[in-house]
Amino acid sequence: MADQKKLKKSAAKAYDKAEDAVTDARAAVAEAKRRAKKLAKKSRPSVKPLENALDDATSGLKDAKKTAKGAVQGSTGSASNGSSSSTSSATPAEPRSIYTPPLPEVDETTVQLSDGHDAHVDLHAQTLVALRALARTKGITNVSRHTKATLIEKIEQA
Repeated sequence: MADQKKLKKSAAKAYDKAEDAVTDARAAVAEAKRRAKKLAKKSRPSVKPLENALDDATSGLKDAKKTAKGAVQGSTGSASNGSSSSTSSATPAEPRSIYTPPLPEVDETTVQLSDGHDAHVDLHAQTLVALRALARTKGITNVSRHTKATLIEKIEQA
């Protein structure tokens, strides 16, 4: 009888431990789902703002095409009346300026070549070795200590 009580007691302890383990596992699964949802939300960009921007751009392009088409038709009719068609050339250029990125600025400097001619050189396109050589020809000292940006500044100042 005493052995049976011990067995019941140890079985009850094992059952309690198993229930605790199941509860912990369910909590861990819920936490993992919550973290996975959070990561999925972070990694996937929202599509709605992109769709709205695309719709705005296409509607603006359609409006610009209509305006340009109307201006071209109006200018051909008014050109026969003797008026100028300067408005038709200005209208189509406007939509292109919306979608065309600005060109980067070029830092050019005038360099005298070995044959005596002057040439314009884009400093940012040059390698560090070429910039050092150019700096030495301009009389700048300690060129090996300077970075590319500081060499460009020194060459422009010289």
